Amino acid sequence: MTLAPDYVYVTTPKALAEVVAAIARAPVIGVDTEADSLHCYQERVSLIQVSDSTLNAVIDPLILADLSPLAPILADPAIVKVIHGADYDVVGLKRDFGFSVASIFDTCLAAQAAGEPKYSLGDLLQRYFDVTLEKKYQKAHWSKRPLSADLLAYAAKDTQYLPRLYDLLRKAVEAQGRLAQIEEEGEWIGRREWTGHAFEPDDYVRIKGATVLPPAAQRVLRSLAVARDQLAKRANRPPFKIISGEDLIAMAVHHPATPAAIEALFPSSSAPARRDMPRWLDAIRAGLADTTPLPRRSGGRQEPFSAAQERLFTRLRAWRTEQAKTEGIEPAMIVSTDQIKTIVRAWPKSADELAAVPGIRRWQVARYGEAVLGMLG
Repeated sequence: MTLAPDYVYVTTPKALAEVVAAIARAPVIGVDTEADSLHCYQERVSLIQVSDSTLNAVIDPLILADLSPLAPILADPAIVKVIHGADYDVVGLKRDFGFSVASIFDTCLAAQAAGEPKYSLGDLLQRYFDVTLEKKYQKAHWSKRPLSADLLAYAAKDTQYLPRLYDLLRKAVEAQGRLAQIEEEGEWIGRREWTGHAFEPDDYVRIKGATVLPPAAQRVLRSLAVARDQLAKRANRPPFKIISGEDLIAMAVHHPATPAAIEALFPSSSAPARRDMPRWLDAIRAGLADTTPLPRRSGGRQEPFSAAQERLFTRLRAWRTEQAKTEGIEPAMIVSTDQIKTIVRAWPKSADELAAVPGIRRWQVARYGEAVLGMLG
């Protein structure tokens, strides 16, 4: 266990056991993670930070072989886990280590529910504690070892103030009558799962502008996307750092046939397309020769609203806007646009039917159910 003024850097089983024993006694802990998605092909959690009222620990999962001692702490419903923007962290912990996280208090959501005008962690730490987070470290290469003392100190600061921030925001949302909202949102976050999957050729449709291309260009783009993924995997880099989707689309549309044609399409000598030109040219030729079917457009697209549904949708949105102004919060903290669409399609006639609409929360039914049902007629 490496000691520093504000944190401990945990790299041994013994140090991890000591940290777990300490935080197991705390009713509230701050939790955060750092990942390497900006630098590696397959994202992974590269640091786990935990803090109680006195201890700030930076746990290194790339050095420690066994993190299982953390599992009971994270799953314990008696310990509140304070996380800012919890979705990302909870999904990463579940994906990489199989951890379940219970009793989540998301300070980002809580700040919005409390009517804070700015609710990034940096904004909140500045407002409440006069603490500044160094933005230059946000895009650091967190899986590169060794980590500098500056990076470790930055990581520790992400959770150091969360228990105290929890105390302040909990009182604020409770005063607004929104504590049940934040607690229930925490339950929903805890159920989130990683939805990613290994690259497939038809994933080319995720590139912005891909699906409006002519079929021949889409087949070339699909072939180019496969080549990019292979290069990214070999280099252990994110695909977008190999070459941008915009550049792939340019090649798919113009399908240059020679190195000179690629150079003409990308005049800058540092253009990523000028690297690995034989591979891009091979991919273009393969795409032009390809006759396999393109993926079908998503069948999940719903029927357009009827005239009556459109009127109800407009009415509900207008109500939400006015309600948000009255309460001094963002409209999405009342009900999201997607939730409004779901309500319109379901057109519930009672509180029980409204509660059964997918994605609708208990707190929304309790707080706004009467008003919403009044508009549904």
